[in-house]
Amino acid sequence: MVQSFSAKGKFTIAVILLVAAAVFVMALGVFANAPADASEEAAQKKTINVSGQSKVTASPDFATISLGVVTEDKDAKAAQKANAESMDKVIESIKALGIDEADIRTVNYSISPVYSYIKETGESVITGYRVNNSVSVTVRDLNKTGSVIDAAADSGVNTSSSISFGISNYEDYYNEALKNAVLAANRKANTIADALGVKLKGAVTINEGGGYNPLTNWAVTDMRVEGAGAATPIQAGTMEITAYVNIAYEY
Repeated sequence: MVQSFSAKGKFTIAVILLVAAAVFVMALGVFANAPADASEEAAQKKTINVSGQSKVTASPDFATISLGVVTEDKDAKAAQKANAESMDKVIESIKALGIDEADIRTVNYSISPVYSYIKETGESVITGYRVNNSVSVTVRDLNKTGSVIDAAADSGVNTSSSISFGISNYEDYYNEALKNAVLAANRKANTIADALGVKLKGAVTINEGGGYNPLTNWAVTDMRVEGAGAATPIQAGTMEITAYVNIAYEY
């Protein structure tokens, strides 16, 4: 069977073929030029990569103490009641030292069964219940840190899991360290440029990071045994805030 096309149909087909050919040629041009453009750009941009680091020493201005009350009883409700009464006394004693209520928050509360193993039968049976209530206390006057621990122990706290120190105006110290790190990197870049006999144009990329780790004592203390006697001495020490940068300078 022979197909016939009108003049209009032949013209439409021709236009479609021309457009397709043009698109194909353009695509070939883009792919052919891409590697050349990339290599040309890389050849034009010459960089010197350097790093800088700086540390700033600061004294902590607040402490965070974890304090807990653990009670046990054969009856779960009795254990809960005893725990609540002890923790109420603890919180009141802490607030009496000038600690704001907003700086005292509950971080753990649990009720768990206490088991006893019966050797004759090989069974474990529930003999009571243990209630654990822990609070985190932020002390903004470091001179009161030892007093808070002592008052809490006298009021019923029998476990302390940690004490850590921090800096409230951390950003100020970090920005100072960051500025010094950038200056250190800049000095390195200029030294290298002078040795090579080239002139720096400016920074093209920069990455920064850093921070500090709060000073933490994770020793778990049984305050029922060790809490009696002398006042608790607390030394905050000093902290290091570190900043580092990686900078690429074009020349």
